[in-house]
Amino acid sequence: MTPAVARIKLAVVAAISRNGGKDSAALTAKRQPSTVGRWHNRNDDVFPPVECAFELDQLCMVLGDAPPILSAMAAELGHVVHRLPTVAASTMNPGEALVAAMAEFGDIAAAIQTAHKDGKVCEHDVGEITRQIDEAQASLARLRALYCAAAGH
Repeated sequence: MTPAVARIKLAVVAAISRNGGKDSAALTAKRQPSTVGRWHNRNDDVFPPVECAFELDQLCMVLGDAPPILSAMAAELGHVVHRLPTVAASTMNPGEALVAAMAEFGDIAAAIQTAHKDGKVCEHDVGEITRQIDEAQASLARLRALYCAAAGH
């Protein structure tokens, strides 16, 4: 198993665990527990088919988590997965959306500055910086959705 595939396998294991273990995940994926047990075994190179990975990830999202399998696959290809926010065209004007996005970038800078004050970036600092980056990306997605909705896309 290549390192990339092993990292994706860890995401499958995480998704199954988040789904309540192999028996619950078997119900979610509509497969036998023994099949899901193979997916859950880090030493077995069997992976869930796309439709099952989709179901496992979807339940993780319902529980408030990111989709672990999709996120791992995207990361291996040099991408990230972010849920696009639902934006009604009437909730914000383009100027407000742009200002909100720019403010998020200021929050990233502030988090980085705070993290480096003591000369040591800890796990908490990384979490805060990552959270601020995620918020900025969501803000940009809202701005994009606003313009796409205005153009009828």
